Amino acid sequence: MKKIVTIVCLSAIFTTSFAMTSVNLDEHNFTCNQVKLTNNSSESEITLNCNKVKSFYKKNGIEGRNPSRVSGGGADITQMTAPDQEISLHKMRFYDDEDQELICNFEDGKIHKCKVELKKSNQDKQEELK
Repeated sequence: MKKIVTIVCLSAIFTTSFAMTSVNLDEHNFTCNQVKLTNNSSESEITLNCNKVKSFYKKNGIEGRNPSRVSGGGADITQMTAPDQEISLHKMRFYDDEDQELICNFEDGKIHKCKVELKKSNQDKQEELK
């Protein structure tokens, strides 16, 4: 029983220490190679300026059927997707100039959502110690 409690406590500590927060890039001061990141930043701008960039691609709506439709018979199965219903999803993981990890989701080449593990500045850490 003690092992289970210990494991649960440790997992709770580790999951909260790596929690990421959704951010609006326009409201924060994230930079890559001294270039400010905004919600209008392009994939190529991030690739050229940021550190340790990794990309992941996924395409929805291919092979004639929209994956958001639930199978179960009837018209839902037979409806085909039009090319404008196909969505390209792209996720990029990268680090900014202050070595903060950001994960941004793109839809059709535009930033849809970004998450970051906000690090405390040295001034914030010193205030906590007081």
